[in-house]
Amino acid sequence: MSDKSMQFLYGDRELIVSPRDLLEAPVDVIVNSTDVDLLHSEGLSEQISQSAGLHLKQESELLIKEYGAIDTGMVVYTTAGDLPHKAILHVISPRQGDGAEQQTIELLVSRCLKLCEINDWSSIAFPAIGLGKSGVPLDKCAQGFFRSITHFWDARHECNVEKIELCITRNHFDAFFNAFREDAIITDENTIQPQVDSSEDRIGYVDLTDSDVAASNEFDDWFSVNTNGKKTSD
Repeated sequence: MSDKSMQFLYGDRELIVSPRDLLEAPVDVIVNSTDVDLLHSEGLSEQISQSAGLHLKQESELLIKEYGAIDTGMVVYTTAGDLPHKAILHVISPRQGDGAEQQTIELLVSRCLKLCEINDWSSIAFPAIGLGKSGVPLDKCAQGFFRSITHFWDARHECNVEKIELCITRNHFDAFFNAFREDAIITDENTIQPQVDSSEDRIGYVDLTDSDVAASNEFDDWFSVNTNGKKTSD
């Protein structure tokens, strides 16, 4: 049976949700849901690490040496090593039982998109953050992505983040479809196209406060990261 895909059009911006291999996504940056020590030792994170090679291991160790274990809800980034991407964004997922799991996923997605905006990366691919061993319910994960992506784009008349891909499994597709389905139009048996009104080489660390990313229009404070991994305000 053919895999379904969902295309969410927002003016000239595009969200694609489909069962596909994250490592094959034709985007500037990919997101790696990993552990607090950046060991990248399990599942998809291990696959990313193996494909990226020694550079990722060395840069991850450098981040841990400078910052220590990364807190849940935080995002760090490295170069992509041997992978054909501009960077890899490493997110620390919430675990079921932590509390406010959906809100933490919203923060993680928003922080990743903010980093893309800061660094002029125009496309990004995400895995389904919080599923698997983290145990976050599928509907919370899907709603977290829906809220953070739509809020991010709603807050910007112009935005350099033009393409977002959510690389999920076949079993997760229906939940993501349900999160976006109010605007969905099924154009054929394999493609679902929601229509939205269109009127409308570094290692770094980003540590935005909840107030920077919790609301859809609170993105006025800009941050940049220099090549030594220090956060500075513009």
